[in-house]
Amino acid sequence: MSKVRVLLVDDDSEVRDLLMDQIFNPRRFDVHEAADGAQGIEAAAKFKPDLVYADLVMPGLTGKDLLIGLKSKGYQGPVIVGVKRGNEQSAIEAFRFGATDYITKPIREAEMMSVVQRALGDIQLRKERDKLLGQLQASNQQLENRIRQLTILQTLGQTLTSIQSLDTMVDAVLSGAIDVTKADHATLILLDEASDQLILRAGRNMTLVMQEKLGEPIRDELARLVMTSQEPLNVNGDGLQRFKISRDIIATIYAPMVVNGKSIGVLTVGNHRKRAVFDDSLANVVNALGDYAAIGIVNARLFAWLERRAADVQSQLQKVSESLAPPLGQFSQQLDAIAKQPKMNDSIKQQLQQMSRQSLQMQQFVASLKGN
Repeated sequence: MSKVRVLLVDDDSEVRDLLMDQIFNPRRFDVHEAADGAQGIEAAAKFKPDLVYADLVMPGLTGKDLLIGLKSKGYQGPVIVGVKRGNEQSAIEAFRFGATDYITKPIREAEMMSVVQRALGDIQLRKERDKLLGQLQASNQQLENRIRQLTILQTLGQTLTSIQSLDTMVDAVLSGAIDVTKADHATLILLDEASDQLILRAGRNMTLVMQEKLGEPIRDELARLVMTSQEPLNVNGDGLQRFKISRDIIATIYAPMVVNGKSIGVLTVGNHRKRAVFDDSLANVVNALGDYAAIGIVNARLFAWLERRAADVQSQLQKVSESLAPPLGQFSQQLDAIAKQPKMNDSIKQQLQQMSRQSLQMQQFVASLKGN
């Protein structure tokens, strides 16, 4: 436990010695002395005391000046002022300028001890208040970060499931990963099922070593481990030395991308400039983003397959149209020529004309296939 820092401001060295000998035991207190008000104000700025004792009557600055000076330096702790017996009125006036208690001189040990104990109680309450305030501020900051992360995830989730372009979807995933984690870089590693190799598909703000491997098969033990376990991994420092990854990376999170119980790759974020590690809660956030990414990738692949399939069907229809159009045209012409023969039976003529109309409809239908 740190010692309580005490600043004694009195032009009488005997008073300072008395207080140090009888009240402020070195085992509990870290004491700094000042012989006048000017020295006291300067010492308060440098020493940052928890408790100040100050004589109100000293050469140079008045007690009022001293109290105002302490306040101007940002001091907010208890101030015990010393006044001559019979001059208590001046102590009361000192309360207006920041004094919290007073002691009459000549100082009596028991009385001074009682005053100091009250001041120490006030110091303890202030420290506990500051600690609670710090915890509250930290909790509020964590809550704000969590809300921001969830908001980003919600927006990304809605966006990724509607994106049809694989490149656009990958870019959105990497941008979102960096935004939500404040990481230096992010990468997307996908499994090539045909070769069972891991491919560095894309990345943002990558190191030079990573950039050289973009689009190529890579050996990444962490990625294999995460894909097998299907659990996110947050690792830094000495833990990274066990795996063969870039020495530039200080901390990293690997999150599996899983669809229908099958791992298709990993999403990673890392720090290679900041000397900062990731909070464990961020691993869960990246994991959720990895799930969105997996769904988005599968959707984008499916859409690309449907586009290719539609193009194939259209090509086949065009070929059919091109092969059927000439015969149908010739057939229609022949029917018209036969129907115009002299002495043609009216019943047969009507049937031939109906067949010609049907042939024309077939030509129009075949032409529409070519147009689609």
